[in-house]
Amino acid sequence: MATYREVKGYSIKSVSSDPANVKEGQIWYNSSTQKIKVAPLIQAWASGDNLNTTRRGIGGAGTQTAGLACAGFVSTFPVSQVTEEYDGSSWTNGNNMGSGHYVAGTDGTQTAAMHAGGYSNPGGLPANRSAAAETYDGTNWSEGPDLNEARYNTIYAGTTTAGVLAGGTGAAPTPYGRNESEDWDGSSWTAGNTIGTARYTFAFGAGTQTAGLIAGGFDTPPAARVTLCEEYNGTSWSEVNNCNTARNNGGMAGIQTAALMFGGSTGSDSGATESYDGTNWTTLGATLATARGAGSSFGTQTAAAYAGGHPSGSNTNITEEFTDSGATTRSVDVS
Repeated sequence: MATYREVKGYSIKSVSSDPANVKEGQIWYNSSTQKIKVAPLIQAWASGDNLNTTRRGIGGAGTQTAGLACAGFVSTFPVSQVTEEYDGSSWTNGNNMGSGHYVAGTDGTQTAAMHAGGYSNPGGLPANRSAAAETYDGTNWSEGPDLNEARYNTIYAGTTTAGVLAGGTGAAPTPYGRNESEDWDGSSWTAGNTIGTARYTFAFGAGTQTAGLIAGGFDTPPAARVTLCEEYNGTSWSEVNNCNTARNNGGMAGIQTAALMFGGSTGSDSGATESYDGTNWTTLGATLATARGAGSSFGTQTAAAYAGGHPSGSNTNITEEFTDSGATTRSVDVS
């Protein structure tokens, strides 16, 4: 009988026990069980339940099985104040926000979320910029102290008691691509250090106030999509390795050392998905079934969700869930 080496041209390592931290595609022979084992990595986007209200520019917080989608733009002003909660299977309407504003900075959990800034009214600058900040306790929204600077197309990373808001579209003379950041301590906003590259409409941020992450977006000038990424340590922003796809207005889930970025626009709708391990970005084979931006994003690097958004010029209510089951071994009996 032919050996694996004769057929494939290389040999398989023989070990007495399965190795730790196996990699995708890794093959080995377990001499104790007398089995050849293969480690696939199963990553995929799958359909979830539709939002009750079709919209874009939606705030997102929480996990794949306890998510939150709030505010957003439906089709005409005023901006939506609708709140929906996701249990991993279906969306349920919650109590409305105090005021409607979309493309705001949003993060936290389903029972403790922050929604700050955003676009509130038609009419162009400065009327459409909001400084409002609201927190959600799982039942009701409460208005808190306003941001020091009204802006939209920004990001927020953190919780209802400790977070950072950065970048966005602000006031003249430099309305687009702001580099200011503000820290939230649960009771007030304080000006923080600036991000390295002024920009707006990020692929949403992730992490915490002391370990935040922002990626992509538009810089200005020259108002081009970028691959630039920066990390926040609670005091200062530092540029790190670039992501692979220059895009804006996408979704992000996870933490600074284990993040997932997806969707957005590269000039056309994108379904690309990238993972970040705290050092490098990796483009995954899994892509959104419906390429789009401006949706509600939440979850972790291995279990994320993206709801609603703006594919091909029209709003949608679809939800997609990302699952990374990790490396699981499949055995081939050779006895």
